[in-house]
Amino acid sequence: MPFLLSQVIDACRWVGSLLVLAVHATNMFASIADIMKAPHAPPVYAWWFVVSFELGHQAVVGFFVMSGYLVGGAVLAGIKKRKDFLREYFVHRFARIYIVLVPALGATFLLDTLGRALFSETGVYDWPVFQGHFTAALLPANLLNLQGILADFYGTNGPLWSLACEFWYYITFPLLLLPFAGTYPRLLRLSGFALGLSLCVIFAQAVGSWFRFGYLLWAMGAFATLAPRPLMRSRRLALGLYAAVVIPIRLLVRGPLLAAYPWLQDAADLTTAAFFVNFMVTLRFASQDGWALFRPKLHKELADFSFSLYSVHMPALILARAATAQVMGADWPLQLATPLHWSVMFVVMAVVVAFGYAFSRFTEAHTGAARRVLRETLARFGRPVQGEAG
Repeated sequence: MPFLLSQVIDACRWVGSLLVLAVHATNMFASIADIMKAPHAPPVYAWWFVVSFELGHQAVVGFFVMSGYLVGGAVLAGIKKRKDFLREYFVHRFARIYIVLVPALGATFLLDTLGRALFSETGVYDWPVFQGHFTAALLPANLLNLQGILADFYGTNGPLWSLACEFWYYITFPLLLLPFAGTYPRLLRLSGFALGLSLCVIFAQAVGSWFRFGYLLWAMGAFATLAPRPLMRSRRLALGLYAAVVIPIRLLVRGPLLAAYPWLQDAADLTTAAFFVNFMVTLRFASQDGWALFRPKLHKELADFSFSLYSVHMPALILARAATAQVMGADWPLQLATPLHWSVMFVVMAVVVAFGYAFSRFTEAHTGAARRVLRETLARFGRPVQGEAG
């Protein structure tokens, strides 16, 4: 991958994760419900514009597109090279997901158990969105990445729904394309396709799941890797067009307009995904000089724990929200934001980022080692038993 595109993707990954964290933290600690009625300082207006559900949602759309570009693109490249790629591909995907998912569910259990034991009187863990989510019966489905598709998310970790969608895109996409992988036996290609199609049909019918629509966004990123040339040469123009689409969507696709025309959300997501894909393809073919902002190695270092941060930030935020309500009073986080509210919010965000980083040192940072162990395990099962013929 060209260096500039790689750096931009890294920057988008950590900025997107931080934006999602900021949106959730603002909703819990800094109410600005009077933003349209009372005067505020310029930084508050800037925060309201950037740290919003609308832009947070677009960050998730960007995650899906980038995931498709990186992971789906690898599948297409493997097929194009006409080589056996599935084994190594699945080693990479399973190690990448499960080295974070399993500890994330464990961290969710510990943080939720601690919060429910210490701060049950605040009522935070009794919010309707969490009703019935603390049963261990949900853990098997969550371990299979079915949360938000065929099962509820476990505990307070609602954001894991997007991980479930991506995981099954990772599984089904190569299966659906297996008929084009001529290096594999015909029976394997046809049976793999049938399995992938069956899974997609089952998941797409799940009520309330984003699996079907999200797959379209993800596939847009994947097939963008096949583009033989960019639609435009100017990377600044491509970025400007993307911003020109996102800004009006942030201001217009919300409130009464969205309530009256719900289809606007899907239309907006498809539009922003298309312009983001155009930006990535432009960067792929663009000159690699300039844009000093994307040169620092800091982007990769921050991106290297963005997955971990996204996976554990919600139970950590909920614990902090319950603790704050216990100390300051149940109504305090609901009051209009004061300097103290903003201060508490930024301190909590800093603590959660630090927690996400520490969590990543024990999980995400060892993805390479997990892949090696998985390869060795598969190789061991593939070897003949000692003394066996052949």
